[in-house]
Amino acid sequence: MKNSALCIKAVPYQDIIDLRDTVERLQSWQEPLAVLEKYFTNPNTPINKKQVVKDYYACSQLFQLFKNNYDSLTEQVNKQVLTMNTLEKMTVLESSVKIL
Repeated sequence: MKNSALCIKAVPYQDIIDLRDTVERLQSWQEPLAVLEKYFTNPNTPINKKQVVKDYYACSQLFQLFKNNYDSLTEQVNKQVLTMNTLEKMTVLESSVKIL
């Protein structure tokens, strides 16, 4: 058992960086989405029909931007993960692995 082999994926560092960047772009939507949530869950404000129409239009535009961006980013993440999954495995002997 001294030289048993470990199989690990050979994932390039750039793929990891690209995936991290995509996840950060998805996380950047948290603040704008909080604004939308506040708008749609605030029942105590007096109703001004003209203001409601303007706010609704602005929020719908923001939501469309989010949805388009979110869809493309999730597709991109799925492709990146799929690429990482299809990379070939490399064998590393335990005796050559050093723990820092």
